[in-house]
Amino acid sequence: MTPQQEKLQQDAAEVMEKRMPFLNKEKKHTITVEPDASDLTIDGLDDEEETIVKEILRKEYGYTDLN
Repeated sequence: MTPQQEKLQQDAAEVMEKRMPFLNKEKKHTITVEPDASDLTIDGLDDEEETIVKEILRKEYGYTDLN
């Protein structure tokens, strides 16, 4: 995994932990990042929740090229 992928994965986990307290913490969430860090998939979240994470990452963490 590239440093860019690792950073995005860590940032996504942080957003889920700190900004989305309503998520079921008992449920396992698997974060997958494409090699160029342009796409992020989070297994265990519904589409709306995943969209929220991506929007926070775009607006507050500077991932403007994130799909």
